[in-house]
Amino acid sequence: MKRLIVLLALATVSVPVIVRADLPADVARAVAAMGHVNDAQKTRLIFDPLQPVDPIAGLKVERDIAYGTDVKQTLDVVSNGQGAGKPVLVFVHGGGFTGGDKHQPGQFTNDNLMKWAVDQGMVGVDINYRLLPAHVLPAQIEDARDALAWTARNIARYGGDPNRMLLWGHSAGATLVGLYVSHPDYHYARGGGISGAVMTSGGYDSRPGGIFGTDPEKVKAWSSVDGLRKTTIPLFITRAEWDPEMPQIAQGEMIHRVLTEAGRDHVFHIMKTHNHMSQIYSVGTSEHQLTDLLGPWLKQRVAGPARQSASGR
Repeated sequence: MKRLIVLLALATVSVPVIVRADLPADVARAVAAMGHVNDAQKTRLIFDPLQPVDPIAGLKVERDIAYGTDVKQTLDVVSNGQGAGKPVLVFVHGGGFTGGDKHQPGQFTNDNLMKWAVDQGMVGVDINYRLLPAHVLPAQIEDARDALAWTARNIARYGGDPNRMLLWGHSAGATLVGLYVSHPDYHYARGGGISGAVMTSGGYDSRPGGIFGTDPEKVKAWSSVDGLRKTTIPLFITRAEWDPEMPQIAQGEMIHRVLTEAGRDHVFHIMKTHNHMSQIYSVGTSEHQLTDLLGPWLKQRVAGPARQSASGR
């Protein structure tokens, strides 16, 4: 197995970490041949042979739990059904705020992420949220808040610790994580109620249209950049080598530069050989580039004494 040294770029220090970056050669070629495009279906078909049909077989799964009244305000909880006081990993799917889902029957996504969370000794929570065109901000950030609040109130019943919750989003989900972290007025608890935030190929600057609307002042106010610069929540940010050049590569490089210039500690990693979707589709396969970095970082965030209780709001 090939190993290579990847420098984790932190705002104030660079730490060498050995990670495994060994996509099968034919898979790496197929990903590279797609170029800088975001094609979820084509990428998933490349990874289907590498993933089990049912990654969470044998685990305790409760699907489509309502955390609000809208049909999209639902979440899944996945655990091994044993123990208590475990860290909790809450995942937010992508889809450009127009589509996407926490789980589609017959597909491994995003159950592969939930299986990995359980393998790390965590409880996994996978959330849906309201979408365009019917809903614009603040609906999505309110859903992130309310899903986290539901989890904090209820996760002990599934073996989780509400005081050790981590938030991870991909693509539009990463954008939503950035919005939640950077806008304290929408936090369900002081400090955000989370021990760390992971943003995989998201967008951080606001622009007219989509969930941001068209009012110039409101669009400007929804930018995550200044809030991410100021937050004390630990940040782990990635973008892929074969991400679309606009916006994901440009946005990833921009937020890394902004945080670095501000002296803000954070992890920033470029996922070599991967495209926009393959970096999460690879979780649970023999390729561990992302999880070899992310796993220890997450565990460090929730190690030691639990932070002040986020319950009782």
